[in-house]
Amino acid sequence: MLRICLILSILAGLGALAIGQFRVVEKIKTLTGERDENATQRDAANQAASKSKSEAKTAKESADKATQELTATKTELETKTASLAEQEKRANTLFANLQKTTADKIETQRELAQWQTLGVTPDQIKSIQIAAKKATEERDAVEDEKKVLIRNNRQLAGELSRYKGDAVKVELPAGLKGKIVAVDNKWEFVVLDIGSNQGVMEYGELMVNRNGKLVAKVQVTNVQANRSVANVMADWKQADVQEGDQVLY
Repeated sequence: MLRICLILSILAGLGALAIGQFRVVEKIKTLTGERDENATQRDAANQAASKSKSEAKTAKESADKATQELTATKTELETKTASLAEQEKRANTLFANLQKTTADKIETQRELAQWQTLGVTPDQIKSIQIAAKKATEERDAVEDEKKVLIRNNRQLAGELSRYKGDAVKVELPAGLKGKIVAVDNKWEFVVLDIGSNQGVMEYGELMVNRNGKLVAKVQVTNVQANRSVANVMADWKQADVQEGDQVLY
């Protein structure tokens, strides 16, 4: 009886063991399947990530290429625009020159027709033009010399009057204007931006004006071509003169 019980116990243990082993095998199969499925999903995910990375790289390269092409196109457009503007400017200049040349040609033809009406040959016309130009230059030279002589005569007349003790006012050109470019308030003299070329003469007197108001009066003591020095006249001083003040006669 004991042996039978032992056998039955062994058989029951073997049955339980078989059942447990069957369950373990099924669990192993399930885990193996899940593992394989996870591996497949992981491989798919890696492939998708690699593909996305490759596509992103390709897209970046395309974008960089497009940016470079856009920059090159913009530079080319700017160059062509500048070239077009330069050509347009040149065309306008050429057109203006053409108009002037055409007008000069018409005027020359008109003058030539007038001379031909008078029976004058082209060589005679050229001689007349040269003589006219020379006469104009001589006239201008005489006018300039005349102005210098008048200015010198006025200067000499003023100096002669002072030697004689006469108080003679030196006449300066009407409408003469200038500016004070330097001031020495200690010694009460100023430097003007006008000189003999503008008709300034020694002992000439000029009003000093600032914003439409009389500031002082100055008397010229030294004259150069385009500069002169003048003393501030105390009796006429209303305020200190300044650089930039206007002087006028």
